[in-house]
This record gives sequence, structure tokens and C-alpha cells, in this order.
Amino acid sequence: MLPNEDVTDQVGRVRRYYDSNTARFRRLGQGGASIHRAVHGPGVTSREQAFHHVEERILALLPERRPDGGPPRVVDLGCGVGGSLLHLAGRRPDLVADGITISPAQVAVAADLVAAAGLGDRVRVREGDFLAPPADLAGADLVLSVEAFVHGPDPAAYFRAAAGLLRPGGLLVVCDDLLGPAGVRPTPAGARRLDEFRTGWRVGSLVTAAAAVRDAAAAGLSLVTDDDLTPYLELRRPRDRWIRAMVAATRPLRPRGEYWWSLAGGSALQRCLADGLVEYRLLVLRRS
Repeated sequence: MLPNEDVTDQVGRVRRYYDSNTARFRRLGQGGASIHRAVHGPGVTSREQAFHHVEERILALLPERRPDGGPPRVVDLGCGVGGSLLHLAGRRPDLVADGITISPAQVAVAADLVAAAGLGDRVRVREGDFLAPPADLAGADLVLSVEAFVHGPDPAAYFRAAAGLLRPGGLLVVCDDLLGPAGVRPTPAGARRLDEFRTGWRVGSLVTAAAAVRDAAAAGLSLVTDDDLTPYLELRRPRDRWIRAMVAATRPLRPRGEYWWSLAGGSALQRCLADGLVEYRLLVLRRS
């Protein structure tokens, strides 16, 4: 958890990061509306499937109907431009989906994407802080955060907020970077890479899976599954090696732009994942 005086600063840093970088992420990325990583998990046979592997895992967790007989309801905390919500709603024509993002720029892009998909009656993306989500989102069947949890300033507060949105028996899915065994007591070189990842990607919550599960349990959430997806990521691609070289070459110039820092943070994360400092994990938790 960050000191109280740093919480507001962290929220502002994340907002600026995504306001500045979202257009580039979409233009230079390969996942379409998804700005998440490709995961070549079991059964994946194409790059397009890899970008939606985590969402397909989430789809399998959704109930056919709510206990009251209504359509299932999903809330995405840190939804970006709504890519996951659009995929889920496209695959489940009865799904009602809401998303929260801290970035006004992402809200604007999401509005265009939702309208273009003709899903405005079932998908809604709003600006907001996922530590204080709108009260009208309560009662969800499933809450998810894909590559958003790390940006929060307070893991315990995140789990309390997420639990407060779930109906009894509802599920929380968190897919993100968590501190690996080598990252608990890193070497000096490892500590430098972790610091650059934290700085470059505006990370506020980098904790072990065990610590996350403890915070979740305190909020009334019990662990269902914990899967390490790191082996299914694309690491050490030619593109990644090029970015690493570019970051090293430009570092003496002391660049400070948001996009340079995103590249530096991403390059450091690649090394952290390869060295076991960080793991990309999928946690599924159930509200008691």
C-alpha cells in the first residue's frame, strides 16, 4: 500500500499514462481493441485467439443465468477501451457489461468502439476510480481486472471494492503481473529491473500471489484457482530485443515522455518475466 499522500499522485500518474499512450498502444499493437498481451495457452492455434485467451477463460466461468433468472452481469475494473467487454458481450448475446477506467481518453475511444459494435444497449464504459466504483454496479455475477490491478495504490482496498460489487457466490478474476519468487529477494540487477518496471508502467501494487490471496481473504474472497500463464507469453521476440536496444541507446539523453517510459517499463518487465522476478498469473476468487 502506498502512503496516503501518494495515493492521489498514483491515480494521476496512471491517468496521464493512459491518456498519453492509449492511441499509440492501439496503433502499434496487434490486438485490435484489446491492448492486453497475447497468451498462447492450451488450445490456442492463432495469434487472434492468443489475444482473447484470458477472455475465453472468463467466458467459461459465467453462469448461464443469474440466480434471479436474469442475464449475467459483468463489471471490468480498469477496462481500458472496453476490449474485453466487447469480446465477452459479442460471445454472449445476453450479457450485460459495465467497465470503469481512470482515463477520459479511453472512455472516448470505448464509446466509439461500443457504438460501432452496436452494443450500446448492453455495454457501458465510464470514467472512474476502481477503488470507489459506482454503487449501481453492485450485484455483479463476475468482476474482472486484466492488467489493471498493478496500477492500483492499495491491493487490500482493491479487493474490498471488488468484493462489494459481487453478489454472494460471484467470482472475481484478476489476471496480472505478480511478484515471483526471485523478486522477493532480488539481486541488485533484479531490483533495478523491478524499479524500472514499476516506474515505467506506473505500478502501484506489485505483490506476491500469496499476499494478494491474503488481502482477498480479508475481503471475504476465497481462492478458486491460481494459474501461472507466464510460460504462454511471448518473450524475447525480435521486437522486444529492438526495444531493449533502443531504450539503452536513448537512456543517456534522459527522455521523460510517457511513451518512452512505457517502452522502458515494458522492456524491464520482459526481463523480469524471463528471470522469474515477476509472474503473469490468473487468479479466480469467489465471494463467500
